[in-house]
Amino acid sequence: MLDGAEDPGQSLVMSTHGRGTLPVWLVGLAALGSVGLSGLSTGGCADKGAPEYVADQFVDAYFRRMDQQAARQFTALGATEMLDKELDLVRSVRAQGYTPDEAAAQVVCRRTARGSRGERVRFDYEITIVHDESEEHRAADVELAKIQTTWKVVRVEVKPRA
Repeated sequence: MLDGAEDPGQSLVMSTHGRGTLPVWLVGLAALGSVGLSGLSTGGCADKGAPEYVADQFVDAYFRRMDQQAARQFTALGATEMLDKELDLVRSVRAQGYTPDEAAAQVVCRRTARGSRGERVRFDYEITIVHDESEEHRAADVELAKIQTTWKVVRVEVKPRA
């Protein structure tokens, strides 16, 4: 969750939560149990080289499954740096046996729009996080660039959904 409004590569607001500094929204997600993904076309007929497919796979791994390592394969540049920092932060927790499956939350992700910025492609996602009897809503802006011949996520911005 890199904030493009500031310096790409800089994380959004971070919160200290016992075992180190994690993104505020990530701390909330880590406290929940696992559920679903909605509206993402990840079926068997998808063009695995298309930017939509890469973005959807990243969003599924990063937001829904809370698996930074799995999400990392879809990234480059600042997004890879962001995930490397997060992996460092959760390394000690994971070493104690806390797995991405346990960190996964009841999260629904839906791709809502596609845009472009120069040669980059960006997708907006609605992220809904269900807590016991309440819901939290986030908006994610996922930007991809073609690195050599492969689309990669290079910037991610997460903010409260208006």
